Amino acid sequence: PARSCWQPDVNTLAIFGCPRSGTSWLGQLFNSSEAVLYRYQPLFAYEFKDWFGRHGVSPESLAAFHAALQGATSEFVLQSLRPPKLAEPTHLVWKEVRFHRLMAPLLAQLGLDRIVYLYRSPVEVLNSWYQAPKEFRAGQDIFAEYLHAPSKNTDPSEFNGFAKWKESMQLALELQAAHPGRVSLVSYERLRTRPLATLGHLFDACGLALTPQVRAFIDESTSRQDDDAYGVFRSERSSIRLPAGIVREIEQDSEAAALLRRADALAL
Repeated sequence: PARSCWQPDVNTLAIFGCPRSGTSWLGQLFNSSEAVLYRYQPLFAYEFKDWFGRHGVSPESLAAFHAALQGATSEFVLQSLRPPKLAEPTHLVWKEVRFHRLMAPLLAQLGLDRIVYLYRSPVEVLNSWYQAPKEFRAGQDIFAEYLHAPSKNTDPSEFNGFAKWKESMQLALELQAAHPGRVSLVSYERLRTRPLATLGHLFDACGLALTPQVRAFIDESTSRQDDDAYGVFRSERSSIRLPAGIVREIEQDSEAAALLRRADALAL
């Protein structure tokens, strides 16, 4: 239920991660909490299109954005999974897979309490993209696309491909070092293999509880398979179908390996 005016004591969190990193699932894990109002990729929706481009990034524009999110009406932003909520939710959570360069200016404001950055190994990210028909279209050449994703990165806000994965990871690590109490790194691999423990640590950091409703959604989302490429229910791991040469190039990239080691050492 939306309230008539913004309450400044509500906790505000933004989830970021590269496309195909599992951010939709993490977003719905937050959404499963009774205390959370969740909004899906608002900056990509017509309702909030280019919000910070039009209004700038300031305490006032961020507060107005969060107030507008509370009253969002578009189905795209609200999504279809709407479990029961408290009459007065305590947290507002929104997620994006684009606009990663907004993370630093957003953290410079006092109106955003925390960024949760979800990362996944680049082989798995690109493999998931390669197997998603709506994302990697028939006839495209993966050898021409995997590094810079020229067919996907037609706008500066996009973060597809191996090079953008490295750029985003570097940015997230720099921001975590600059704002250690306000940036939480989360490993998709740990969340996938130890969902209860990993989400418990994250919810503790965010001031949320693992209620029975949240635990039930964890069980449901990890016990049945949804073949929809955009679905959040995954009981099985997808097989690697990327060409072996691309997998080898990625796995032998020393910069990517160093970024993963640094993130793993800091992740919840």
